[in-house]
Amino acid sequence: MLTDAAIKALKPKDKLYKIVDRDGMYVVSSLRARSCSAWTIG
Repeated sequence: MLTDAAIKALKPKDKLYKIVDRDGMYVVSSLRARSCSAWTIG
């Protein structure tokens, strides 16, 4: 499960990367995305 603490602990990387939870929801993170999150349920 993606919790608030887990998302805040994500570290920026050189390329976009996706963290997925067990229900199909995910967050995409990158170098510039520290102030913005995009949630998608798939």
